[in-house]
Amino acid sequence: MIPPASGPRWACYEKSLPAEIGAIQAVHPIAYLPWGALEYHGVHAAVGLDGLKAHGLCSELARVAGGLVLPPVYVAANTMKELSHLPFQRHSLNFPLELVRSLARVHLEQLASEGFKIIFVLCGHVGQPHYDTLKEEAAAFNASQTGVRVIATSETDLLPPELVIVNHAALGEVSFLLHTHPECVDLSRLPADRIPTLEQDAVWGPDPREATTEKGRTYTAAFVAAAKQLIQTSLSTPPIS
Repeated sequence: MIPPASGPRWACYEKSLPAEIGAIQAVHPIAYLPWGALEYHGVHAAVGLDGLKAHGLCSELARVAGGLVLPPVYVAANTMKELSHLPFQRHSLNFPLELVRSLARVHLEQLASEGFKIIFVLCGHVGQPHYDTLKEEAAAFNASQTGVRVIATSETDLLPPELVIVNHAALGEVSFLLHTHPECVDLSRLPADRIPTLEQDAVWGPDPREATTEKGRTYTAAFVAAAKQLIQTSLSTPPIS
């Protein structure tokens, strides 16, 4: 069943009826898999920032590229809980790397079996080797078959460093969250008399006190443009025989 041109281009997978999933997938066979973490992001941001950010970005991308957005996976390794030299072991969940690898493999296999042609894994948490593990599973899956293309990336890999750099609970991440989930940010909780630091505030990167909804909107638009081009290239590339 092919929906009319005025039909929905995208939807959240878990909120959709089977017929709605089939109608969208027939025209836009793209699955978006946001991969986050439950991790301390300072006193000023929600512990689910990584997954909320990834899901928000996938939803914005799906609005223009079409497809179905799955709920975030909140199973991550290499979270703040591992950094025993910092006083932030609470409010983070940390899982074995092999569990992350297994979950990635099963997700890719099952989404491929559902008929998706592109599986876009957006990694909101880029702790290492967690992030490399997800990219390794994507590469192995791509090498094992020809009918599906997996893209595993992060927002900072698709944006120029002069716009957004890799960070933790800093300007970039907090601006993204302000744009998609402003209720999950409270900048007034940050110190007013000094620049937040990793050791004192779990902040790594540019000053989050300068984060704004407008910056988040700008970063998101740049991400959507780059990711949409990546998806279009993947869809137009013939399978390797």
